[in-house]
Amino acid sequence: MGTFPRSPRTFRGAIAAVDPLSPLSRIVIFGYNPDSVTRTLTPRTPAAQGRQAADANRIWGAPIEKISLTVEIDAADQLETGDPIAATTGIAPQLSALEMLLYPSAAQVIVNSALLLAGTIEILPTEAPLTVMVLGPGRAVPIRVESLTITEQAFDTMLFPIQATAALTVQVLTYSDLSVTDPGYALFLVHQVLKETMASVAGVAGAAGALSGGVSGSASLSAGG
Repeated sequence: MGTFPRSPRTFRGAIAAVDPLSPLSRIVIFGYNPDSVTRTLTPRTPAAQGRQAADANRIWGAPIEKISLTVEIDAADQLETGDPIAATTGIAPQLSALEMLLYPSAAQVIVNSALLLAGTIEILPTEAPLTVMVLGPGRAVPIRVESLTITEQAFDTMLFPIQATAALTVQVLTYSDLSVTDPGYALFLVHQVLKETMASVAGVAGAAGALSGGVSGSASLSAGG
């Protein structure tokens, strides 16, 4: 997909899983950024049976945030420039990188199988690596992928896909979900500090606009009516 030569360079979104055993197999850089991102935030509350009147206005931690987006993956540009990987396997490598976000590493599976054969009674489920979604410099958050739906739309002569869409649903992991020693804990805290800073900027701009009789530089919220 060509672009106007003087158009500004667009920051590419990405998802990366920090896996020491396989550092290169779980990095997904979006070829084309999603057209829309849906974010749903739900307040974190105690179980219904444990609620009391005194808890009505308490904040029980960061809200539960889920993000849904669809990413387009297309080998058109690579095929046009004669990229040997795209010519041989289409976009199968990019799709595999996305799918690997949901798999334990093969090395860990082999280790666990060997332990079972050696008579180990209990094998704990494999711990997933820290997975981070980056949507611009101001939004980098730890996530857990909840679902991935891939629709392959075009194929080469060897039936490797050359065009597809990937619909992702992820949950943002906050300091309410992670231990203090987890790197994602600090990462999300930095994300919240940036969000608080932008909220303060919006408040100052809104107050300045109200005093000057306009809404320039700030977004207005309407309650209807």
